[in-house]
Amino acid sequence: MKKSYSIISAIVFVILVFSANAVYGQEDVSQLLKQLEDDSDRFSNSATKALDESKYDGTATEDQLVRFVRDFEDSIDRLKKAHDGGEDPMIPAKEVLARAKAIDKFLKKNDLGAAVTTDWGTVKSDLTRVAAAHKLKAS
Repeated sequence: MKKSYSIISAIVFVILVFSANAVYGQEDVSQLLKQLEDDSDRFSNSATKALDESKYDGTATEDQLVRFVRDFEDSIDRLKKAHDGGEDPMIPAKEVLARAKAIDKFLKKNDLGAAVTTDWGTVKSDLTRVAAAHKLKAS
């Protein structure tokens, strides 16, 4: 009887550990997506300010980056909604990464200053973690 009790206790313990890890992982991705959202907002604000103070103000180049950033933020919202709703986040996660790639390409061609570079670096760090959480490759 003691042996059965020990075995059952061990099984219950293992189940609890795995359950706790699953819940912790879920909370971790939720927190990560919130951080990505906050960091992308900071980037958006610094990019908008930098554009308004640059040679790109009022140009098609400014419009292009503003559109890229808006689409990127919308894709983050879709990823967060899919995650929070228990839906498959794979397609929204891929979209976030693809839109980030377009912004990254733009910023490599158009220098907007140190603040934008720093804020984008933070977003890229978040994206690396988002990609890892969804078993995708960040570029």
